[in-house]
Amino acid sequence: MILPPALEALLAAAIGLTGAALLFLWWSRANTVKALAARRLIAADTDETVLLFDDETLLDATPQGRALLGQATTGVSDWERLLGVLEKQFPDLRTQSADVASVGRKSVSSQPPDSGAVDLTYLDGVVRVSLRRVDGRNDPTERLIVEAMEQELHLLRSIGDNAPQLIWQCNDAGDLVWANRAYLDLADHIHPPCDGLPRTWPPQDLFEDVAIPEGVSPLIEQKWLQSRGLLTPRCYEVSGVRRDTGTMHYAVDVTEVIEAREDQQKFVQTLTKTFAQLSVGLAIFDRDRRLTLFNPALTDMLQVPTDFLISRPHIGQFLDRLREARMIPEPKDYAAWRTEVEAVEAAAENDSYRESWDLPNGQTFRVTGRPHPDGALAFLFEDISEELSMTRRFRSQIEIGQQILDAMTEAAVAFSATGEMVMSNRAYRILWGSEGHLGLGVPTLTDELAVWRENTAPNPLWHQIANTANLDPRVADIQLCDGRRFTLHCSALSTGHRLVRFTDRDSTLTEGLHDMPTERLARNG
Repeated sequence: MILPPALEALLAAAIGLTGAALLFLWWSRANTVKALAARRLIAADTDETVLLFDDETLLDATPQGRALLGQATTGVSDWERLLGVLEKQFPDLRTQSADVASVGRKSVSSQPPDSGAVDLTYLDGVVRVSLRRVDGRNDPTERLIVEAMEQELHLLRSIGDNAPQLIWQCNDAGDLVWANRAYLDLADHIHPPCDGLPRTWPPQDLFEDVAIPEGVSPLIEQKWLQSRGLLTPRCYEVSGVRRDTGTMHYAVDVTEVIEAREDQQKFVQTLTKTFAQLSVGLAIFDRDRRLTLFNPALTDMLQVPTDFLISRPHIGQFLDRLREARMIPEPKDYAAWRTEVEAVEAAAENDSYRESWDLPNGQTFRVTGRPHPDGALAFLFEDISEELSMTRRFRSQIEIGQQILDAMTEAAVAFSATGEMVMSNRAYRILWGSEGHLGLGVPTLTDELAVWRENTAPNPLWHQIANTANLDPRVADIQLCDGRRFTLHCSALSTGHRLVRFTDRDSTLTEGLHDMPTERLARNG
């Protein structure tokens, strides 16, 4: 029979609820059984040390058992805490109790055996732990509690004595009533006792006018300690904590921290002075992209108010302010500018942002973005307007000089002291069919000498120039393979360069030279 979908859903829900109810009843019954078993196991043991465990969780205990468990200082579970208290007197308790669920009952003797025993009983998932003496009259709980308290006291004393910091206690009147070994050793070092006399109590106070806290909150202050030449001045951070029996004081030597802080402040002051004298604008943004450091040159260059920079603007706000002041290249639209802002940040993170900003007022800034530790970014702003202007003037002068040389009918070429060609005119390039200094490579005197030798009649002059490895001042006549005759003039310049000129001895041969196409006119064969 096929049931409707709604009825099938109701039937499935009913089955699920029934199963959940049965599971809950089973769980409740199991816990009820454990609770009844616990009551049976502990009902008649009110005067003994008895503890009941479900696995590692404490179910119930007599007052003596809870007092014993309260002495535990370690352990993540109730069972581990109990083992921590008993393991010194019962070292085999952990291993002996591992199989009590299968054995049902077990007794673990102490070490030495005559001082007591631990009885373990398993019933319905509950483990009963009871302590008894061997003679059966009294349990050793009180002695175990005393031993645990003595161990804790010994531990606390050793912690206080072995602590590297100074610890001492004063009563309500301010008198020293207790001090640890570090305090006493330092007191003896600063105020040593007379020769042959033992240490007296109380020792002389190390710190004067130590404040006493009024409330429960600790009071922290710094105190400098200086002795009579035995120690260099040391700074201690003294903390006072109010207690019912007086005041506990803790002192930590923070001299190195204070000195490091002072060195850091001096370093920052030095950096600040250095940054203040830089002509380059500096802006450093932290990992959250907020301005954390800038120098005066930045405000002078970018014409941004100091109060705005002190407010730690975000990098986007900073660049927007530059845009309002017309101190950035004007973008075509605002959306494109925001995209550019993101590109600047990403490029600076990769140490690849180096751009020249041509401003509307005619200035030019070289902007460099550099990544810094902890995700910070640093931007350097350099005003290169004068540098570019000078470069343009030099380039213009060079172009004018080249034009003047190209207008000469006399072929001319200049070489550096190392023999590299640095300049040539149009007449030279036409005469010898050379690209001169305008080519991709850098011609040398050796290269040009080979061209001269190839396109002229045999002449000992070329051999002399090759041997001297330079161009000494001289005047010599040469003849090209086509019969034309030239006079070579070699002269030294004040800069150490050599200028070589080729003058046509028959001026009629050079007429119309500059109207010819730039091609080799002198070619052997």
